[in-house]
Amino acid sequence: MNSDIGFGDARPIDGRDFWDDPKSSDSLPQGVTDGLTKRAALTVVLALSLGLWAAIWTALASLATAVFG
Repeated sequence: MNSDIGFGDARPIDGRDFWDDPKSSDSLPQGVTDGLTKRAALTVVLALSLGLWAAIWTALASLATAVFG
């Protein structure tokens, strides 16, 4: 898709993309990648849990409204 905005190709001058050259794990402090991975996983689990509880309470409220009018 070509647009007339004038930005053109947003790749860096050297032609490498962010995903092309990931940093090696040797240059990072020990445990940083594991901590971020666990933190991201726990955030997803928390969001899914809250969504599940919201769905349960919505279903119970809807059922109560249908039964008790």
